[in-house]
Amino acid sequence: MDFTLESALLFIAKTSPFTEEDYKNMEEAQKVVRESGLSRKEITELTKKVVKDDRQDQKAIREQEKLNQLKKDKSKATESAKNLNKSPMKNKIQKAMGLMGIGMKNNKGGAILKKNVEKMAYGGMSGGKKHMYLSPGGAVKDNPGLKALRASGPKGLEAYNKITRRNK
Repeated sequence: MDFTLESALLFIAKTSPFTEEDYKNMEEAQKVVRESGLSRKEITELTKKVVKDDRQDQKAIREQEKLNQLKKDKSKATESAKNLNKSPMKNKIQKAMGLMGIGMKNNKGGAILKKNVEKMAYGGMSGGKKHMYLSPGGAVKDNPGLKALRASGPKGLEAYNKITRRNK
């Protein structure tokens, strides 16, 4: 290998020789450094500078590779979204969601919007839980078994109050 002083310093700093070829290249790099005529301090400073520059270059290369990968992934996602809009399955999904009371916004890639949210109103508390009703004037009602228990007499009322945690 033909080395410049900078490439020789970088090779020495970054390479651990394993093969015979690596040992030969290491000897060549050391020879270039010895023949440069620089002092040990100058060689150390130059090595630090070269290694730092190499790290910055490697970081820039990684960033560029990430950007390229993101562009590639974005183009794949755009392509698959276009294919979804063309697929007959989209119409089936929209129809099924409409039957369940869920609508899809047009041209938003399938964002879900519940239709009945604005129709619901607060219905009261039962069993320590908040209940909602759909039409105005609705109210939370206890189940028929609890109603019968409460109407059965004073002991039934006491049991009902314990179950529902009411102190009437």
